[in-house]
Amino acid sequence: MEGIINNMKKWILSLSLLILLSGCSSVTGENEFLEKINSMEEALNGSDWEQLTSLGSNLEQLYRHNLWKIQLMGDEDEYESLQESINHLNVAIEEQDITEIKLEMATVKTFLEDIYSL
Repeated sequence: MEGIINNMKKWILSLSLLILLSGCSSVTGENEFLEKINSMEEALNGSDWEQLTSLGSNLEQLYRHNLWKIQLMGDEDEYESLQESINHLNVAIEEQDITEIKLEMATVKTFLEDIYSL
């Protein structure tokens, strides 16, 4: 019986934290991710490969910094797929493969939308 009560307390605490975080997109990191992707799209349109490389690294750092929040809001498949897509995006940037970059940016956006939608 005590184990059930402890599990319920953990569940209620997790749910409360999730609701709190989902109410403020600036706290959860959603706005930062979207701003980074928008900046990457602008850099790609201007063929600024140096800035695009820097933004790709920043996106990866942003992911690592916000991972615990993402884990609370998304399921394991979503946040692991997001990380994989960010890695693919950075490789595409290194290769200067415009088509693959656009595809991976769209994929990253989709994962972010899935994670941050409730």
